[in-house]
Amino acid sequence: MTGHRPLLCRGCSGHLYAVCTVDHAGGNVVGQWEVDHETTPVPCPLAGLLPLTGTAASVHDLPGAEEVLGPPR
Repeated sequence: MTGHRPLLCRGCSGHLYAVCTVDHAGGNVVGQWEVDHETTPVPCPLAGLLPLTGTAASVHDLPGAEEVLGPPR
């Protein structure tokens, strides 16, 4: 994942990592994602939502991504 802004947690402003595994068999472009804090932050109010996992074309398309990813509220 290069050429993008760092992923930030809305709950604590900590940096998040995102790992995606894509199965290219049959032209499948949907990946299996895992998103979590890079390091364990001070208590994060969104800790119960992480790690965020699921299948989506983009990390921002994951169910719950709008609650976790982005600038703090």
